[in-house]
Amino acid sequence: MPKDMGTSSPVIDDGDEPHKIKGIFSSPAPVDPTAGPPGQRVPEAPGPAGDADGFDPGKIYWFASECGPDMVSLKRLDTHFFPVGQQALVNRETFFADYFLEPDLGYRYVTQRIVRGDWYRKQDLNVEAKIEYQMVLRIDEENIRANFGLGLAYLALNQLDKGRYVFSRLVDMDESFEEAHKHLFNEFGIALRKKNLFDEAMRYYGRAAELSPKDENIYLNMARAMFEKGDMEAAFAHLKKTFELNRDVEEAKAFLAFLRKKGFEASDPTLRRFFFRLGTDPK
Repeated sequence: MPKDMGTSSPVIDDGDEPHKIKGIFSSPAPVDPTAGPPGQRVPEAPGPAGDADGFDPGKIYWFASECGPDMVSLKRLDTHFFPVGQQALVNRETFFADYFLEPDLGYRYVTQRIVRGDWYRKQDLNVEAKIEYQMVLRIDEENIRANFGLGLAYLALNQLDKGRYVFSRLVDMDESFEEAHKHLFNEFGIALRKKNLFDEAMRYYGRAAELSPKDENIYLNMARAMFEKGDMEAAFAHLKKTFELNRDVEEAKAFLAFLRKKGFEASDPTLRRFFFRLGTDPK
């Protein structure tokens, strides 16, 4: 059997479009400690002993996320940089006038936690990874990388129901995925296949293919998943797509040789003709 095929893993953002407002921002602390955004009233964030590193009592901190063509959602953060109170909405003009990006805090409490979670997961320390991803999702529940990481950690821990829940969240997430995210879908698809969750794996591979339709490795992974499910016609159909994109993929040649050695052939005449033209020795 050929090994699973990865896709290139470029450095990407935390799951947001570059032009989209999303991150930790601050506004000056008003005299009235219950004051919120203009036109809003937000309860004072609790401040127990041991405030989080980076907290300035002269500021109010918010997690901001663009939620429309002219609106920004604000969630107030407590002294440990976790959301508290209800969501508030301000228009973009007010937001840019009154709120200020806190990039160091965004890196410390979101990006750095994701990096740590990814490192833990690669060391097979999935409990520790899960904690890091969950901390991120308490702040930014739609963070793409944290959701993917948490789902992979659940699968590695054989917490399949929780992994399925994360899977459904990602499929339904109202985010604009980009080609740079294809390796995340591909990796999650591989993890789902290894747990014999073939239908879920195919949906993830399908999303990866939508983002990068000319990546032959994704179709090879789809062929392998269908083979393991026992759907040989679908396996040959995806293997055909792999060869149509690139006839020189050694892993695909090896997979075809494996199938032929085991006596598998496509039933569909069109598929049979295609593989016949590849020759009896695909290598």
